[in-house]
Amino acid sequence: MGGQMLGGGVIIAVAVLLWIVYLLPTWYSRMRYNASERNAVRLSQALRVLAETSETPAEIHVELSAREARAQERLVQRMRAEEERLRAEQDRIALERKRLEVQADVDRSREEAALELERRRAELAAEADRRRRALDAARRDPAVRRARQARARRALRLAATGTLLASLAAIAYGATALAQGGAGWWLAGGAVTALVALQALARMAAVARRTRRPAAQAVTRVPEAAPAPASVPAHRTAPVLLDAQDRGWTPRSLPAPLVSVSGSRAAVVLAEARAQEALRAAAREEGLRAQAAASAPVSIATARPAAERSRYAGMGVVDDAEIEAHVRQLLARRAAS
Repeated sequence: MGGQMLGGGVIIAVAVLLWIVYLLPTWYSRMRYNASERNAVRLSQALRVLAETSETPAEIHVELSAREARAQERLVQRMRAEEERLRAEQDRIALERKRLEVQADVDRSREEAALELERRRAELAAEADRRRRALDAARRDPAVRRARQARARRALRLAATGTLLASLAAIAYGATALAQGGAGWWLAGGAVTALVALQALARMAAVARRTRRPAAQAVTRVPEAAPAPASVPAHRTAPVLLDAQDRGWTPRSLPAPLVSVSGSRAAVVLAEARAQEALRAAAREEGLRAQAAASAPVSIATARPAAERSRYAGMGVVDDAEIEAHVRQLLARRAAS
């Protein structure tokens, strides 16, 4: 056990010895390097002091002058660049202002176009409404209704007549086929179709007679007037009404203008125009008042200077307020002195 401990101590001692042998040269060389560095720094400081205390040669002055000139040139270039940048910034601001003005003009033109379009739409809507009302009135007109019914009856009469002719042709064909020993379907069908067509024609004729009868009864006979003498002028007779109950188309009230409708675009535009006109009138009235006030003569009370109040005007009048004010003035003067 003692031998092992001794062997370990020897190994540690050898390692420490080797480490010291390695560190000593390194430490010595580092010390020499530091000493040489300190000497070099001291030498450079001494040379700098000598250079500063000695006279500066002309070459150094020329170099310094050239350096200052280059610095001044760089400063001028920077100032020129800054001036160019400022000029470009001003141009950009002016261009932006111009663009904003153009945009404002475009927006104003768009608003005016929108107002004009709105007004045009309102006019077209009013015109369409008027035409629709006129069309409705024309559709409700009895004369138009009778004409439409007459056209329908005429078309139905033509259809019934054509059906009757076709049924007669079918009857002829069926009779020929029956005479030759064929079936009588064509004859029976033609006869039934002819009866239906004849019944339709008879009913339409009765309807036409009923519609013509009131018109014929409504016609009033106008007695022939006696021939007027040559000295008396002949008067024009009133036109005869075919139907006393139907006096034709009656005028309808026109739609109210859009400016009278509260909340409409036209009413808003009219209100703005009236407000602007009122403002202009107020401005004109204010200008006239200012001109009248400027041209008016100066009053005597204003032109005449106010008479200065005498110091002795209040002598003999005892007033507590004046006494108190006088005492305060005296105290203030004493405090100030």
